[in-house]
Amino acid sequence: MEGTERMGKDAQDSSKAVSQKKNILLVVPKLDQGGLERVCVRTARILGEDCNVFIAAFDPSEPAYDLTGLSVYDLHAPAAKGRAGKVLRVFDRAWKLRRLKKKLSADVTYSFGPTANRANIAAGGCGEMWCGLRSFADLEKEKELAVIARKSRRLICCSKVLAKEAEVRCGFSGADVLYNPYRIEELSDLAKVQDEELEAVRDRLRASGGKLIVSMGREDYPKGYWHLLKAFSLLSQKLPEVRLSIVGSGDFSRYEMLAQKLGIREKVIFAGMKKNPFPWLAVADLYAGASLFEGFPNALVEAMSLGTPVVSTNCMTGPAEILTKDYEKAMLCPDGQDGEYGILTAQLEPGENLDPDVITDGERRFAAALERMLTDEKLRSSYAAAAKLRAEDFSEEAYRKKLLSFME
Repeated sequence: MEGTERMGKDAQDSSKAVSQKKNILLVVPKLDQGGLERVCVRTARILGEDCNVFIAAFDPSEPAYDLTGLSVYDLHAPAAKGRAGKVLRVFDRAWKLRRLKKKLSADVTYSFGPTANRANIAAGGCGEMWCGLRSFADLEKEKELAVIARKSRRLICCSKVLAKEAEVRCGFSGADVLYNPYRIEELSDLAKVQDEELEAVRDRLRASGGKLIVSMGREDYPKGYWHLLKAFSLLSQKLPEVRLSIVGSGDFSRYEMLAQKLGIREKVIFAGMKKNPFPWLAVADLYAGASLFEGFPNALVEAMSLGTPVVSTNCMTGPAEILTKDYEKAMLCPDGQDGEYGILTAQLEPGENLDPDVITDGERRFAAALERMLTDEKLRSSYAAAAKLRAEDFSEEAYRKKLLSFME
């Protein structure tokens, strides 16, 4: 197919040769380390026994996930620069995707995130169009969102708060909620794999009696890493032996510079992207999430599944649903609360501020929550047990059953 190249030896030329299974095409911008990319790959594996599943990516170079045995198509349509280039790219992606839908006789094309949703709707073609909303940022272009909601067969949100907000913004009341899937047993096994860099960190912590805070995610504005570093600098003044590790891809140079100015550079480990980050989550004494907004934070649940207690901002959306039994009540608590499964702190201020002399009230409250969790052994132990139990609610089997029900 012109403009489309298959990846993976099991990729099929056509869907016709395989039984009566439905043909499901998953569309994603890239396959690097990120939440929606992880969910896309997991979806392909979860549905593999029930359906013929294919993945189409605009730019699947440098994949961060194991694609062995998966049928992956490269649409050769990476992000373009300039207004004109971006407009042309939308048509290019739509044309290539339409041809691929026809080639595979797709019964369902399920896209993840705004750029993939845009291409899915613009492509039209055979089968049902499902569009996935993955974060609060996906709701920003309200007119486009209304078109996507109107033309898609299903609008799938990864949290209840996201679905409700989509209804408010575009008047669409039929959004489905589908929580991200997690394979708890597999994560536990991966967490046992030795990581040399981590072992060196653990040796130093054992010698000093210090504790380790871990945060995970790519370098991206919504992750609020400048807030996390400033809060950690306050914590470090009271607990000087504590260390912070940030695991994720991207250019963290400006955050390294901020850490230097804050006087904590030697206490912060910028670990970079890890194909297997789970040993870091498992050995952490605490997982910290300082996001300004999320969809359904994968790293938060992954840490919980490994028995790591959590402190997170009560951002839109996800953490309140994960860490409390009554998310609607939790969203009405601006100062945060002690949830049943982890500690929620107040939402942090928007707008990146790399001035080391500017410390906000939100950062002070976040630092206080970190300190309380680290210094109260009973509290930390209680939340570790509760977190692990809560993570079991987000199983792959529940995810599979709900997706299959959508196809009926």
